[in-house]
Amino acid sequence: MAKKIDKHTMEAIKQLLQQYNVKEDGQIIIDLKNNIMTEYGEAGISDLLSIRGTISDERAKEWAKEIDEMREGW
Repeated sequence: MAKKIDKHTMEAIKQLLQQYNVKEDGQIIIDLKNNIMTEYGEAGISDLLSIRGTISDERAKEWAKEIDEMREGW
């Protein structure tokens, strides 16, 4: 679940991430269990459908809906 981070903490995180060249307007996912940071961009339904054959059209639409719902919480 997404949680709001206070300004002081966010500035400290940004400072720590400078060594990884994370863009100021970028978005990242940090996997604490596996010590991995992944940058990502906006994904739309067309991006999801481009992996056609890997997942069904129905699942791609469900996935897109889930992503939109998660973004609303940010």
